[in-house]
Amino acid sequence: MLHMIELRLDLKALLRYVSDQGFGIQDDDLGYGVHSWMAAAFGDLAPKPWRLFVDRRRPPRILGYSRHDAKALRQMLREFADPGVFAVTMDPNYMITSRPMPVFASGRRLAFELLVSPVGRKASTGVEKDLFLIAADSSEGKHLQRETVYLDWARERLERGNACSITGIQMSGFRLVRITRRTQGKSSKRVRRRLVRPQVFIRGELIVSEPQAFTLLLSHGVGRHRSFGYGMLLLRPVS
Repeated sequence: MLHMIELRLDLKALLRYVSDQGFGIQDDDLGYGVHSWMAAAFGDLAPKPWRLFVDRRRPPRILGYSRHDAKALRQMLREFADPGVFAVTMDPNYMITSRPMPVFASGRRLAFELLVSPVGRKASTGVEKDLFLIAADSSEGKHLQRETVYLDWARERLERGNACSITGIQMSGFRLVRITRRTQGKSSKRVRRRLVRPQVFIRGELIVSEPQAFTLLLSHGVGRHRSFGYGMLLLRPVS
């Protein structure tokens, strides 16, 4: 069974943990630091995909999908977390909650939102790159629109495996963000690098085609870097 997990965070404790681990809190997103904290807190039970919400309307929180419920996550945290890790959600009964996700029937219309990092690897070099730049490299002078490249990519991934059909889709936000990632260096040792990657916010509407495939889509997420805060498909009623 798939569960939606909500983790309410002590932001100061999280930033202290991220700083103590040597990750850059000056990044435009905290994806790598949150990934590190969740791995330390929950191990293999850590939600994936997930998304971090920090705004003035409510306390910081993470929403994510997991095959494990809040009870299992609380037990892992209480039994094995270091004090600095535990401090981020130091009241687990209140700060870690979950609910089972329904299985949506075929034909169900839903609105969705999605935060993604649309990147791919160049066939010639294997280097990860913005999908728009990859498309531009092979466009042979044709005029390309960034939004079209991203939305075509998102639509194709959402409709894979007959999970759903997209009836409307738009790019509601775009920016380039500075992030920290651990990548393979010239030696066998992994090194931290500062990278710039696209961050795209997408909204749309869909119709569920095959319920089990749609549940698999929710659990898997969309695109790369799903362990770092991208690719979680959030659903809403159609207005």
